[in-house]
Amino acid sequence: MSDAVLNIVIGLITSVVSGGSVWAWKRVSSARMLHQKQALLGLRPGVPCVIVLNSHWQMPDVTEHSDVYAIIELAMLAEEARCAFSLVAADAPELNGARTELSIGGLGSNQRNVEYVARHLPGVKINQRGDFTISGQRFLHKQGRTDHALVAKFTPSQSTQPVLMIMGQSALANRAAVHLLKRDYKHLCKEIESLNRFCLMLRVDSADTYGYQAVEVAADLSAVAF
Repeated sequence: MSDAVLNIVIGLITSVVSGGSVWAWKRVSSARMLHQKQALLGLRPGVPCVIVLNSHWQMPDVTEHSDVYAIIELAMLAEEARCAFSLVAADAPELNGARTELSIGGLGSNQRNVEYVARHLPGVKINQRGDFTISGQRFLHKQGRTDHALVAKFTPSQSTQPVLMIMGQSALANRAAVHLLKRDYKHLCKEIESLNRFCLMLRVDSADTYGYQAVEVAADLSAVAF
């Protein structure tokens, strides 16, 4: 991704977050609710956060609209959690280190996530179509009918803060995953055995009809993915 395009996107997202931060804080009804979001996403007040910006699978200098919306939502969540955030392109050669990383994108749009799967989720297999196979279960991509997103959280051995990886079969699936994390964080905090390390498969049904909001958890794969 070119520096000029990255700077434009950073400027857009920063302006949106700055304008919406007061509104976002008013939406927080209690410290407990905020703590649950932080625990799920791996965000801690005062700990910096890096958001990895993916690109269109066919046009490296372009980010799809749904991905931009998803990144804006993640930036607002970081702001809400009082985490200073920065944005980097997916091809930036750096570790997250002492920063929480929120990384979006799948095959062709975020090679970083592809490497994460290979190194940290050995139980997850992906073919060239973007279909997932995990412990004998197949999660196929049927454009506009059934889209999936793999959401995994783990801490690389060289880092002190976690990575939250969102790997959708489409840009819409990426946006749907962020939407579900925001919508269902209280339920997820109760159902996920360990918030330090987990792997969920999300499913979006009839996206052409209902859009990104028709998303649900298809399976908790934490026991077989790592």
